[in-house]
Amino acid sequence: MGLLIILPLLVSGYLVCIKHPYYYCRLHRFDGQLLYLQVARLGVACLLAATFLSALVLVVSKQNLYAGGRLVPTDYSDYLGSQLVQLDIANEKNCTLWVFLLQVGLTSMLMPFCWARLYVLSKSSRLSLENATQLDWQLTLGILEGTPFKTLLKESIQQQVPCMFSFSDRKVYVGIVAVVGGPTESDGVDHAFTLIPLLSGYRDKDTLEVTLNTHYANVITPAPIMLIQENVVSATRFDFTTWNTFQSRKHRKARQGQFYQHRPARPLKASRACA
Repeated sequence: MGLLIILPLLVSGYLVCIKHPYYYCRLHRFDGQLLYLQVARLGVACLLAATFLSALVLVVSKQNLYAGGRLVPTDYSDYLGSQLVQLDIANEKNCTLWVFLLQVGLTSMLMPFCWARLYVLSKSSRLSLENATQLDWQLTLGILEGTPFKTLLKESIQQQVPCMFSFSDRKVYVGIVAVVGGPTESDGVDHAFTLIPLLSGYRDKDTLEVTLNTHYANVITPAPIMLIQENVVSATRFDFTTWNTFQSRKHRKARQGQFYQHRPARPLKASRACA
């Protein structure tokens, strides 16, 4: 009889993790014992809701219902209990308990589907979303937190902030993050992201000075670039005003250095040197 409680509890908790969009996006954060506890926690929630609903239905079924002056039989527990007694699964004393536990177990395994559907409808209505893709995008933004790099990606996506990314191969990209990779059961959003490029260049192999020699301003719709997050060495917000000021100062210093170069000394005659 204990399996009628434990098995639905674990199955319903796992179904919530898989079917519910909110918990599915965060499933990769749980591993080992944390995953077991998360499944058990969600399973208990489904079991409690199923117990309350089953008790309510069982109480209502015991009430007399008349339709057209005739009594309509609604007490299904007596019929199912008698069937369990005939099958030698239960006896007359606990047949009603068996029916109740079976109903609770089946209802708890249906709760994840109803829970997920109600969440999608309420979230879409509250945010005025048109399709499931927009909901997935909103949920993905919700898990872009916890590290400064994820916060930077989220800021670039939401506020269209240009960012500069330096990679391990000394390649440099400046652009706006369009989207990040969706999470799975075992992986989060730490794999790749898509960038709308504005500038690109490289770092000098000796001084690591940034040179941006490719401009995408002349391209109406530059092709998005998919980049791997693990190859990113550094990332920062990019300000065009600061960059242009830095470049103008660098060129001005270079010109000043060329202007004040000392000329080689001219050879003097011995008579002038002694005069």
